Amino acid sequence: MKNLFYTALFGSLLIFSSCKDEEIPATMAINIELEHVLAGQTLELNGKSFTLPSGEDFTPKKFKYYISNVELKNSATGETYVEPESYHLISEDGNKSIDLGMVPSSDYDQLVFSIGVDEVANGKTDQTGDLDPNSDMAWNWNTGYKFLVLEGEFTNSKTSERQGLVMHIGTNANYKTITQNLSGVRAGKSTTLILSSNLDELFLDPNTLQLSELESTTIMFGEMAGKVAENYSDGFITVK
Repeated sequence: MKNLFYTALFGSLLIFSSCKDEEIPATMAINIELEHVLAGQTLELNGKSFTLPSGEDFTPKKFKYYISNVELKNSATGETYVEPESYHLISEDGNKSIDLGMVPSSDYDQLVFSIGVDEVANGKTDQTGDLDPNSDMAWNWNTGYKFLVLEGEFTNSKTSERQGLVMHIGTNANYKTITQNLSGVRAGKSTTLILSSNLDELFLDPNTLQLSELESTTIMFGEMAGKVAENYSDGFITVK
C-alpha cells in the first residue's frame, strides 16, 4: 500500500512539474522582414533592368515606402496588440525590417498595417525617427509625407527612348490599410514574419498602367496617384 502511495505521489509530482514546464510566457518576440521583388526577381537598384507587367524595360533607382500602425490580432479571442508610435520607413537600400519587440503572447492569426502615414502624423513634419523630414520622404514645399516613392528609367515602347519615372504617392486619400492572414504564430513562441512587396502590383489590379501610354510619367497627385494607391492597397504586400 505504501508503495502505491509513493508511486501515485511521484506521478503527481511529474505531472505538476510537466505543467510548470509548459507554462506559456507572458510575452514573445515578433519580428517582420520584408523582401522586394519585381518580375519574379529580387529587386536591385541602379543597374539591373527588369521587365514590367506591360513588357516595358525598367531600371529602378529608388524605392521607399512607409508601413504604419501595425497590429496583431487573434480573431478567435479578440485579443489585439497595437504597436505604439508605429511608423516605419522601408527602403530597398536601407531598412527592411520591423522589430515589434516583446508582445503579449497569443495565437495571432491576422496582421493589420497601413501603407503611408495616418492623417494625424501627416499633418506635421516636425517629427523625429523614421518621420524625420530629412529622410527625403516629406514634401519640401508643403506639409505631409510621400507614402511611396519609386523612381527609375524605362524604355518607351513607342519611341524606344529612355525616359524617367517619378512616382511619389501621398495625401490622406491614398493612405491604405491592409489585413493579412497569419499561420504558425503560437503563443509564447518567438516568430519572424516574412512579407513580400511585389512591385509588379503597383502597375496591376485594379488599374493596369503602361508607362508608354501615360500623359506624364511624373505621378504625384490627382487621378493617376489614386490609381497607384488602389493598386498597392491589394496584393502589393503579402505574407509569404
